[in-house]
Amino acid sequence: MKPMLEAINVNTNSSLKVETYNSTTNCESAGWHIHPEYELVCIKNGSGLLNIGSEKRHYGNGVLVFLGGDIPHADFGNKDNEDNLEVVIQFKKEFLEDKLKVFPELIKIKELIEKSRQVLIFDEHTKESLWPLFKRFDKMDNQGKLVNLLSILDQLSKHGVYERLFDTISISNYKKNEIRRLEETFEYVNNNFHKNISIQEIATRLGFTPNSFCRFFKKMTHQTFISFVNEFRIAKAVEFFNENNTVIAEVMYKSGFNDPSYFTRQFKKYQDTTPSSYLKSKYSDQLKG
Repeated sequence: MKPMLEAINVNTNSSLKVETYNSTTNCESAGWHIHPEYELVCIKNGSGLLNIGSEKRHYGNGVLVFLGGDIPHADFGNKDNEDNLEVVIQFKKEFLEDKLKVFPELIKIKELIEKSRQVLIFDEHTKESLWPLFKRFDKMDNQGKLVNLLSILDQLSKHGVYERLFDTISISNYKKNEIRRLEETFEYVNNNFHKNISIQEIATRLGFTPNSFCRFFKKMTHQTFISFVNEFRIAKAVEFFNENNTVIAEVMYKSGFNDPSYFTRQFKKYQDTTPSSYLKSKYSDQLKG
């Protein structure tokens, strides 16, 4: 079965996306999926399965794994223990190609990132020694997260003990041109979600007719383009709410919606609650009236 292409929502003011999940907020399963971003995952404890490419590998007491972009995989986490935490860090290839290359001192980190295309599984000692750095992410601002990631990558590149899951570079079953077009689509939505999204514009940009673009997108992601845009916008709305934005109308417009009732329906569809209920549960002590 071909993996679903997943869009990773990296903030425009950040080079990476960091999510921390506990036993009650496990990462929502994306099933068998693929994305162009690099992914570094550290799971504190518990047992689970690494299902990556053609390989399956069980782990028994948490795991630290680093995989390059465009490698099919399933979710890694588990719900064995109440104190378990899973930290997922994702960053685009531009992080390596555009940013790290300007610092020759980071050559070991660049080499480590390039090796991740073979998928690196680190030993338990490496995971345990770096866990204190991973669990700090949840309380950091964007600058702190970047510095912390570089510190982790520095330690991994110098002292990390790992095995390669694949002997050779993992190659996606997707054609490079298909992946390029999906990346452009994701980037277009990321840059224009707050505006009117034009299927005609993105289709023309990619060399499709509107109908052929919609068929292509559905084949690659297993969902319609409109559904993807709505889900992306709702994720942005949640992001805005979490940044202490408590005016629903303002968040609605900032995330690209114009109709309050449609915004409420889509929010409930993807968050299983209404915007007002979400705000009440998050800011019950701050909201007035």
